[in-house]
Amino acid sequence: MRHFSTLSGALILALGTVAVQAQTPRDLPLVQATPSKIVHLSASALAQVQQDWLVMTLSVQKEGTDAMAVQTQIKNHLASALALARPSAQAGALEVSTGQMSVSPRYGRDGKANGWTGVAELVLQGRDIERITGVAGRVQGMTVGQVQWAISPELKRQTENRIQEDAVAQFQSRAAALTRSFGSSGYDLKEVRVSSQESTGEPQMRMVAMQVEALPPAMPVPAQAGSSRVVVNVSGSIQLK
Repeated sequence: MRHFSTLSGALILALGTVAVQAQTPRDLPLVQATPSKIVHLSASALAQVQQDWLVMTLSVQKEGTDAMAVQTQIKNHLASALALARPSAQAGALEVSTGQMSVSPRYGRDGKANGWTGVAELVLQGRDIERITGVAGRVQGMTVGQVQWAISPELKRQTENRIQEDAVAQFQSRAAALTRSFGSSGYDLKEVRVSSQESTGEPQMRMVAMQVEALPPAMPVPAQAGSSRVVVNVSGSIQLK
């Protein structure tokens, strides 16, 4: 009997141990986390800036039945334009480069290829408007296909640095106002992102091209700068105390 009692005690102890081990974390009471008071907000500052960077694209187009002949024609026109423009080139004032140059099949109304079309581009860009428009007016055999205005990288960077402080101050002012509105004693800055963008007008392409075709040779191409809008955005989130 004494042996039986010992065995029964061992079984009861073993069963008790299994019962304790069967209590998984799922059976334990859940602890509710305190909800965090996160507020997302943004602010921005902008400035109107006079455009100081002109990009003028000159192009020549030739057609023919021989692809090599068409290619030779557009290459000769482009080489002549480069020879005329390069002596006036100066970094930042007038930068000269080539754009696209391609020869592609020309199709008739019946959908069949009946020749070739070649296009070559010369790009003039920089801050010296008089120099750019003067060179464009002296280039023979090419027309102005596109005129674009923008602000130079240096001017954009200066403007962004100038208005960035205003954007940050507005962000901080909004954060403080929201903190008071929610009845909190203060806030901690969780994250912040700063970005910028430039908005410009539509390029004056067709109007300028028609004016150039009607001008006598060697006359400067007419061009008038507009303004660009530089915007600095500050966005992020705060945690109310």
